[in-house]
Amino acid sequence: MTGVISEKQEMRRRMRAARLAHWQALPDTHRALIFGRPPRIILPLIENAEIIGLYHAVPGEVPTANYAAHLLDMGKMIALPWTREHQGPMTFRVWTGSQETLVQGPWGTQPHAAMPEVVPDALFMPLVAFDSALNRLGQGGGHYDGWCAQHPATRRIGLGWTVQQVDAVPAEHHDMPLDAVITEQQVLLPVSERPLT
Repeated sequence: MTGVISEKQEMRRRMRAARLAHWQALPDTHRALIFGRPPRIILPLIENAEIIGLYHAVPGEVPTANYAAHLLDMGKMIALPWTREHQGPMTFRVWTGSQETLVQGPWGTQPHAAMPEVVPDALFMPLVAFDSALNRLGQGGGHYDGWCAQHPATRRIGLGWTVQQVDAVPAEHHDMPLDAVITEQQVLLPVSERPLT
């Protein structure tokens, strides 16, 4: 096992625990209010996107239900990750916002297989950890990494809690940084796009 892989595994263990503890400490009413809509500074990344990828949050992850409702109101088409099996490749399928079109998949709730497969123009992604250089540490299965490598033009936006920020995410040559990270307290953009203070 290489040093980077070992570092990533240890960071995942530590940051999953921190993420879940933070989420569990939030009052239900607070959880329902935060992440109501994408911040204005993010709009240039999504305003021309016809199809926007989201995810169905599991405990600990940033909730996406409010984003989904807001994006549907904007006239955007929403797509959620879909996999046939745990180790299989990830694709995206249309989600209309109706719970009736969702089923239980290998990694949790996903659209029914009958829903059309699409390629999002912009993608809101869950994460385990991130750093100020917008490097993302995912769950370790490589599903998002593999999909993003095949669709490099899709804008990649991470959703996370502030407690998930670390000094540096161990990065390998194939890892692709995000275009932005949104937390409950701030929006991180690439250095070249950050407003002057």
